[in-house]
Amino acid sequence: MLRLLFIVIFLAVLIVFALSNTDLEPIWLISFGWHLSVGTLALGIGVVGLIFGFLTGWVGEFRQRSRARRSEAHVRTLESQLVELHQRLDRLQTPPVAATTTVSSPENRI
Repeated sequence: MLRLLFIVIFLAVLIVFALSNTDLEPIWLISFGWHLSVGTLALGIGVVGLIFGFLTGWVGEFRQRSRARRSEAHVRTLESQLVELHQRLDRLQTPPVAATTTVSSPENRI
């Protein structure tokens, strides 16, 4: 929300600057030249800068989300391994059921 507020203020200042500077001036870039108002040039550069900033932020956010998805998948794998190990431990800790067998002694034989 704060980011949006800064963007609105930045664009408002650029628009006021563009409206204040409407005189056409010759603009040269290497060998290309044209007549453009300084305000329009500043507004165009500001908008291009905002778009570039959004794109770089989006790429960074995409990387972060991808990393978070991989980490969450790894956590799910580790949790399932932990559950499996707890079940294994419970099976090993339970005492085995003793089989009841009757042993006949030699004296009881007739």
